[in-house]
Amino acid sequence: MSAPAAEGPSLLVALAKSLAAFGALSAGQTARRAASTVGSYAAVAVLFAISLCFLTFAGFSAVALAMGSIHASLIIGCVYLFLALIAALVVQTRRA
Repeated sequence: MSAPAAEGPSLLVALAKSLAAFGALSAGQTARRAASTVGSYAAVAVLFAISLCFLTFAGFSAVALAMGSIHASLIIGCVYLFLALIAALVVQTRRA
């Protein structure tokens, strides 16, 4: 009769160890997946920033040819100011 009582706690210990191992494995996979996702979004953000720089320079060059460099600087600057104000407005409305 004492044999089944001894198996009970060892079975619980084995189960707890198995659950802990499964949790650690799952956490490791989740961390790797999160790191991969963050790295992917970072690459997308860098490519987006580079493309934005090239598009800005192309737009500036086109406006500078048509109106001069002073007007081109003012126009491009105002476009970015307008976009920043729109983004700030969107952020403020989402917070409310």
